[in-house]
Amino acid sequence: GTHTVKFADDGQHYADMYSANLIPPKRSVCAAAGSPCYSLWESRSVAQYDWLRPTDLELKAADGTLPLYGQLLMPTQSPSGGKIPLIVEIYGGPAGQTVRNTWGAGVTDPFEEMMAQEGYAIFSVDNRGTPNRGRDFMASAIHHQFGSVELKDQLAALDQLFRQNPSLDNSRVCIWGWSNGGSMTMYSLLHSKAYKCGVAGAPVTDWRLYDSTYTERYLGVPKDKPKSYEESAMPPLAEHLNGSLLLIHGTSDDNVHVQNSIAMVNSLINAKKQFRLMFYPGKTHGVTGDARIHLFHMVRDFLEENLR
Repeated sequence: GTHTVKFADDGQHYADMYSANLIPPKRSVCAAAGSPCYSLWESRSVAQYDWLRPTDLELKAADGTLPLYGQLLMPTQSPSGGKIPLIVEIYGGPAGQTVRNTWGAGVTDPFEEMMAQEGYAIFSVDNRGTPNRGRDFMASAIHHQFGSVELKDQLAALDQLFRQNPSLDNSRVCIWGWSNGGSMTMYSLLHSKAYKCGVAGAPVTDWRLYDSTYTERYLGVPKDKPKSYEESAMPPLAEHLNGSLLLIHGTSDDNVHVQNSIAMVNSLINAKKQFRLMFYPGKTHGVTGDARIHLFHMVRDFLEENLR
């Protein structure tokens, strides 16, 4: 599992938050000297629901050398009775990992668990450009480029996954993610034919439209590195869209401005590409309330429509 701790000012006590893939969060107060911890709060157990347990994977990056860590959640049976369709859950950027032994991460998110129990395999892998593997693995790998190295690693991992798991159907693969995961979904559908469909939630489609504090750390200053921004921009590539697309964005997104999706929509229309679009009025980067329930029903229906 994963422990997150915060020490008191005196350094004698700390608050501990613990969770694991199949263990919801619990909070405790502990003494630094090592005496037993005092439980403050504990989530309800999910043991009664017989959640599926993920398999930890070690795969190779596109360079054939670096290890990539992934997880696979296999259903007990396929929804069609034949080979098993695959859902790829992606984030793929410097701000987070999906493959972690913590509650709600990657393939163990409750939504992914539900989809697995309905007969879909769920796969996630942390490509180069994701954190906690050192500077070379994260920042250096994507220096002055967003998308290219990340997608190469995703495709290399996907190829290895199919070779190792012949029960998976490589003709029925959908990819989906939010924020940077939405960006990677959009980028993947524009640069690859590996995916039958994709759900891009709140994607950055042109990094000139994202905040400079984050973006310039990796791509450089636009006036100095215009090529880095041009090569990572997605609206100009709309004609290359492969597979079915569901694009989602909150109109009041305070992180990824909705203009990113508007620009993509205009380019897709001009390229005569059919796609599905959902704007959530007044919703920010994290869609909440009844709209969130609506969102997951919509995503589920879209995935089932394309994968069954």
